[in-house]
Amino acid sequence: MSTRRACLASARKTPTTNAGLWLDKFIRNQAREDKDSRHDLVREVSDIPVPEEYSRWFERWRRVLQDYGATCRVAEVLGRMAVGLGEESVLETSVALHHTYGVPYIPGSALKGLAASFARQYLGDDWQADTRAYKAVFGDTDTAGYVIFFDALPLPGSRLLYPDVIAVHHEKYYQKGNAPPADWDNPNPVPFLSATGKYLVALAGPDPWVEAAFEILRHALLNLGVGAKTSSGYGRLRLEPAPPIANADREKADQLIGQIQALKTSEVAGRIQAFYEQWRKLEVSSVHKRRIAEAIVAKVKEAEREKQARDKDWYRELLESLR
Repeated sequence: MSTRRACLASARKTPTTNAGLWLDKFIRNQAREDKDSRHDLVREVSDIPVPEEYSRWFERWRRVLQDYGATCRVAEVLGRMAVGLGEESVLETSVALHHTYGVPYIPGSALKGLAASFARQYLGDDWQADTRAYKAVFGDTDTAGYVIFFDALPLPGSRLLYPDVIAVHHEKYYQKGNAPPADWDNPNPVPFLSATGKYLVALAGPDPWVEAAFEILRHALLNLGVGAKTSSGYGRLRLEPAPPIANADREKADQLIGQIQALKTSEVAGRIQAFYEQWRKLEVSSVHKRRIAEAIVAKVKEAEREKQARDKDWYRELLESLR
């Protein structure tokens, strides 16, 4: 009876081949001593192009994040990145690839762990694990943090995977420990896949804490790096600052929210609907639209006029936007 591997021996990759499937299922020979097959597999996977469908899916993903209220920024790999190197694989090494599209990505858990570690190590007593700020952003074993770290997906339009090599110079020493390393040991090159490109980093939560998390993440990605082999320079990313349009949106929203909060209780009945009209016409991002809606609803409740407002179409529209 033919084995699956024998049936796949004649298979050839195509422009629509999933890089993750090819990496996991199509190695020609799994014998440990057959190094050529492993190098060939790494080269084959690195040459698989990003699927055409990915760009359309990525734009849908970006819109979903924006509609959810997430803040998105772009991070560019400075050199190479090795995320998921130690995961289970047909090779001795692995790489984190998107299950459906086969593109490299950075798990949200990796970004959150990196930022949390950087905060504890470098931000002093105010950001230790038992402090209010740390728990607000990252949570603890009892409660979740206010900030959601989404997976970082690559921007379409460029090659993302490259063949790479780890050179193990003293294999017997590392495996057994009883053979001292020597200059005449033969190096053992281990092939693996590293990634590059630009990635969409998205965080969601209350704006002040999201901004704090982005600032921590910016320093952590640049100075510590994410993934494996960071001590060798891998995993460094430069996180772009907030675009000017986001700052302009924030200023508009902050100005209107300040006016709403400055309303006296006696003025709410006569003036609050006018702020709704401004909210409806204001062209800002969904994040800041939500902030303004929350401020209007909070002011109505503060003035104890929610019972009267619930019969108004404009107030129901505000509540609907917050669901």
